[in-house]
This record gives sequence, structure tokens and C-alpha cells, in this order.
Amino acid sequence: MDDVLDKLKVLDYHNKFCKETGFAPLTRFYFLAPASNPNEQFFFFSSLVSWLLHRLRIDFEAPGQFDDPNATSSNIINELKKLSIPFDYGPHKLKQGYGEAVVYAIQSVVDKVVAQSGFVFQKPTHKVDDYPEEAEVDDDAEITTDNIEEKFQPEEEEEEAFVEGVRSRGKSDAPKPALPPRPKVNQDEWKLEVERVAPMLRVQISNDNKDWRIHLEQMASNHMTIVTSLSESKSHLGRMHAEIEKTLEKISSREKYINTQFESQIEEQRVLQDQISELRQKYNVSNNNVSELSVELSRISEELDAVKTRMDEIGNGMTDSQPLVNIKKGMAKLKVDIKQMNLRIGVVEHTLLQSKVLSF
Repeated sequence: MDDVLDKLKVLDYHNKFCKETGFAPLTRFYFLAPASNPNEQFFFFSSLVSWLLHRLRIDFEAPGQFDDPNATSSNIINELKKLSIPFDYGPHKLKQGYGEAVVYAIQSVVDKVVAQSGFVFQKPTHKVDDYPEEAEVDDDAEITTDNIEEKFQPEEEEEEAFVEGVRSRGKSDAPKPALPPRPKVNQDEWKLEVERVAPMLRVQISNDNKDWRIHLEQMASNHMTIVTSLSESKSHLGRMHAEIEKTLEKISSREKYINTQFESQIEEQRVLQDQISELRQKYNVSNNNVSELSVELSRISEELDAVKTRMDEIGNGMTDSQPLVNIKKGMAKLKVDIKQMNLRIGVVEHTLLQSKVLSF
């Protein structure tokens, strides 16, 4: 995907594609994994392929965001075959909007466009590193008296040869002052002193994490690890991909076989589903009618109860003699009251008559 991005930058897709269509610039992982919006991802892919085909002067209709993905994928595959690009994937691989098929399609068309433009990538030039390399230090190295004697023995021989040369020249030339006498040192004492001082002379150079050589070694080891892991992962993923493809083909063939075998049953099932839906509608209508009739029945029952209550009251009143007895008692009481009133009236009239007679 990095190669594709570099070639798209060569084609200036930032200004000629992204700004015109309103898409954000691509990242190296955009078409390698599913996005949160699959429709937008597929629309980005189809628009990018359409723009690249237009760069090849191919009359390809720009897809819309809400077009049929199957038709758009089929049209892209047809254009790739017209460009003599081998494409062994199905339209459903492109419809996903991500994956190996999508990256392969973009890369193939981009290669065609870059080849047509005449642009050629040149090899990078690296500056020569003229810095002297530091000598490696062996931490386990030790200084011994044998090594010191071997190192200093040639120097003593050179010094003796120089002294003899000076003496030979002194015989012919003017006399020169004699050299100072060499000190006499006991060899055993010298070895003991060297063994005592040798551990103090050991130099240890700590590893610097900022040293570019350490980083280079780490990069090389990491590169070897990645290469070995990549080869194993590729083989494992290849086997998994082949097994998945075979399984999907088996599933699709089995599905087609099942569909052909049970087509009549499917038609019967559809007819039964339609009948069930009609019966459900009738049931709903009947259920509504029953509920309405139940409400009306309850209202009529309440009215009937009220009529029955009134009829019972009237029937009880017709057969009961208690009201008649009460009427008779009331009439007798009224007669007694009338007699008393007549008596009082007579008394009053007599009193009035007597008062009138006395007044005359």
C-alpha cells in the first residue's frame, strides 16, 4: 500500500482528486480493514478507480454513493479486463470496499497510469560515511606479564640498535657525552608489580544506546525476525485463504443445490404465508367486531338489570297491603282531627256570638 500511496502522490491526487471530490487523503491501512462506514469506503474506492480510469482516457461513468454496489463492481472488473489486467476475484470481493482484491485493483490501475505518464522511479543515492569506526574492545581481555614482555621486546631491540648506531658514528665523529646508565630492575619484582597494576589498567567502554551501530544491529536482527515471521505467516495465511475459498465455494454450491431441490416447497411455503396473512387480517377484523359486540352486550345487560329492578319494585308494591292499611289509619286520624276542629270552631262561634250579644 505504501507503493500505491507514493504513485498517487506522483499523480498529485491530493489536488486533482481529494480537493475536487471532498475525500480525505488516504492512509496506508484504509483499504486493508473494514471501516466504520462500509458504504463510504466502497464509494471512496469506486471514485478513486473512476478517476484513474479517466486519467487513462477511458469513458467510465462516475459512480454515485447510493448506486448498486454489485453493478459498480461488475463494471470495474469489465474495465480491468479491457486493460488486460488479470483479475481472479469476484464482484463480491470488491463490494466489500477493503481487502486484497481492492488493493490489487487500485495498484494495477495506478501502475497503468504511472506508466502512461512516463514517470520512472530512480534508485536513492546514499552519502558515504567517512567517519572512522571505533575499535571493538574486548571486556574479557586481561593484561599479563607475558604480553608486556612481547610488546616491549621489539622496542628494546630498536633502542639497542639506535645506541649502537650512535656509538659507531661516535668513533668517526667528535666525542659526544655518554648516555645515562640504564637502571637495573629485578625481573621478578617487575612481574609482580605488573600483575598488581594490571587489573587497574583494564578499560571498560559502556554501550551507548545512542550509537548508530547499535541501532543498525537492532534493525538487522528485527529485519531477520520479521522476514522469518512474514514467510511463515504468509504460508499459513495462504493455506487458510485457500481453505476458506474452498469452503465458501462448497457452501455456495450446496446452497444452490438446496434451492433447486426445495423450490417447489418454497413456493408452497410462500402461498401458505400469503394465506396465513389473509387469515390474520380476517381474524383481526373479527376480533374487532367481537370487542364491539361485547361492549354493546354489556350496555344492554345493564339496561336489562335496571328494568328488572323496576319491575320487581312495581310487583312488590301491587301485592303488598301495607300501604292500604296506612291509608286507612291516615283517614281515621283525619276524621278525628276534623271532629276536634269542628268542636273548636263551634266553641269559637259561640264565644263570638255571646260577645256580640253582650255588646248590644
